[in-house]
Amino acid sequence: MAFPGHCRVSASERPLYGLRVLDLTTWWAGPLAGMILADLGADVIKIEAIQRLDNWRATLADFDNAVWWETSPLFNAVQRNKRGMTLNLTDPRGVELFKRLAAESDIVIENYSRRVMPQFGLSYETLKAVNPRLIMISQSGFGQEGPWADYISFANVAESLAGIAHLTGYPDGPPCISGQMLGDTLSGLHGATAILLAVQDRERSGEGCYIDLSQLEASLPAVAEALADHQMNGRTWARNGNRHPHMAPHGCYPSDEDECWLVIAIADDGQWQRLAEFIDSHPRHQQDSSWTRDRSWVEFSGRKAREDALDKQLADWTAGWQRAELLKGLGESGIHAAPVLKPSEVLTEPRLLARGFFQSVERAVVGSQPYPRSPIRFTKSSSDIYRPAPTLGEHSREVLHDILKLDQTTLDDLEREQIIGTVPAAVLANHE
Repeated sequence: MAFPGHCRVSASERPLYGLRVLDLTTWWAGPLAGMILADLGADVIKIEAIQRLDNWRATLADFDNAVWWETSPLFNAVQRNKRGMTLNLTDPRGVELFKRLAAESDIVIENYSRRVMPQFGLSYETLKAVNPRLIMISQSGFGQEGPWADYISFANVAESLAGIAHLTGYPDGPPCISGQMLGDTLSGLHGATAILLAVQDRERSGEGCYIDLSQLEASLPAVAEALADHQMNGRTWARNGNRHPHMAPHGCYPSDEDECWLVIAIADDGQWQRLAEFIDSHPRHQQDSSWTRDRSWVEFSGRKAREDALDKQLADWTAGWQRAELLKGLGESGIHAAPVLKPSEVLTEPRLLARGFFQSVERAVVGSQPYPRSPIRFTKSSSDIYRPAPTLGEHSREVLHDILKLDQTTLDDLEREQIIGTVPAAVLANHE
């Protein structure tokens, strides 16, 4: 079955063509949900304000650049395929314009704390009154009800409360957060899934709905096995480094090159036998490989009981190899192994390049950069990045003219009064 690469397809061939989404989100969790919908062809309109930019515009930004707010690689990655507009929702005129846009849209996404949308005068009940078919999702930290409903959450908070941090790290060390905002990723994925389910339900019922998504609750599947074990068997899992409860050996092992590691995962006794035979037939530097024939390691229970000794022997052996050479031999022997890649190496990973996963995209200010394409591939449509992340307010006039039919005089007035705009209000104030 052939899947399209970077072939261009018409907008109408994308799965979510025809859906319009108003994206009020910031940081990562909410924008990721919007990005997934945009990748699938929805018309996602990213809305921020010149008075308050998306927070990720400042993250990793080049503050030496005169238009630093356009330089963040994180913002530019997660806002791809969206149109962008500015709208001051602290001004009644901005609120009225948003209501008119909502009346012509299918979905509203927001990830503010519980109090923000009602303060704007844009609660779900208000928006439902102008569009009964509207689907609205609130991706808050702790949901819209409960004792923590007004608290703000970030990924590390959700990871800690969900038990992820407790299970991350080594037995003799402290809990560790992932460092990769896992809580945001899980929330974004759940958000996109929930929206698609709501769209499907609307096809049946004809009515929209409100979705209350808790980042904390969305993070719990990451520890599902540990939760189930405690519920069913009363066992509480502890930090165990790279060890696995059902595999041994299982971990990261060195090669003879600095900072070039590989992972080996042995899932059953048959795989161990293949690894032992490979080691025994490929000794390095006259090492004694008789340890592979230790009968106590033939079965998983024996390997698990002496895992420290097993890991030391295996690490001593892998350290005598160049990583690429060893991985080739292990792969040919049917042993589960892979390199531990640095982020810089991921960009040149042959398996990703062969699938055309990275796409060079030209964007204003930052030029051409590689961006990851969607991992979701359809035979009938492309997973291209068909639009770079919008510059601040890039499509404000286009959206308001095309959807609400505002004329140029009205748009000029809105920009002069800073309801819309393309330059941060603070920068404009400094130039006055």
